[in-house]
Amino acid sequence: MSYFVFKNEEKKRIYYETYDRSLEQWKVKTESFYIDTSFGKTHVITCGPEDAPPLVLIHGMTVSSTMWFANASFWSQNFRVFAIDIIGDFGKSECTKPISSAEHIDVWLNEVLDALQLNDIFLVGHSMGGWISLQYSLHSDRIKKLVLLSPVMSFASLNWKFPIKLFPSLWFRNSFFIRVLYNWMFAKGNEPDEILYQQFLNGYKYGKIQLRVVPKVFDRKDIERLKPETLLLIGEQEVVYSSTKKAIENASGFPKIKTKLIPNSSHCLPAEQKDIVNELVTEFLS
Repeated sequence: MSYFVFKNEEKKRIYYETYDRSLEQWKVKTESFYIDTSFGKTHVITCGPEDAPPLVLIHGMTVSSTMWFANASFWSQNFRVFAIDIIGDFGKSECTKPISSAEHIDVWLNEVLDALQLNDIFLVGHSMGGWISLQYSLHSDRIKKLVLLSPVMSFASLNWKFPIKLFPSLWFRNSFFIRVLYNWMFAKGNEPDEILYQQFLNGYKYGKIQLRVVPKVFDRKDIERLKPETLLLIGEQEVVYSSTKKAIENASGFPKIKTKLIPNSSHCLPAEQKDIVNELVTEFLS
């Protein structure tokens, strides 16, 4: 059985072209390469001084590493950035075996970080990438500090509207539903990036997600095991939680976690409020 995200070479080519256009928005010199893992080839983008502290970025679901266009050039001034395309998700990683459990996440990321020879890292994750980063940090000693940007679920249940927005896009691959989903994740008055949207659109139209792990709200006893100091940033107009207030309250109950609401932003806060997010993350990691 094939687990490739793009099973048609022409559709893959179209998606990759829009991926490359999105990556140009980083406006910093990058290098890209693949790492062989048990789950297939993992695509990594890197930039910044080679001798700087390593900063690993895990993107939100269906947006790939190109989503960091508003952040990478700033963070790479002080860090060696490694942006990893989640295997089985839209992006340039090539899945041959789906990630289908929390244990798979740990194995996959350990293989990637082993290949990169990274042991003491700063880890930043957004949305599903935030959940993956938190899950991994609960079982790893590699993380010096952790930043979670609107991690899906994790601290509060999912907004019932989210599957209503998501599944029509996945099932029907219709431009109308995909645009509705994309716009829904931005706060009112914030303009979505159109170059990234074209990549987002082509992912839904031409790809099939092979990532099989299902996020959850972590038990209190799980979070109590969290070792690294952690910064949690959530947009004031966040849409993915059943209650943003509850998510903040639940996370604030742990001494390792520092929480902050970001004004005039929703789920795409790394781009919506890039200056605030870039400064807060840099200050926290420094």
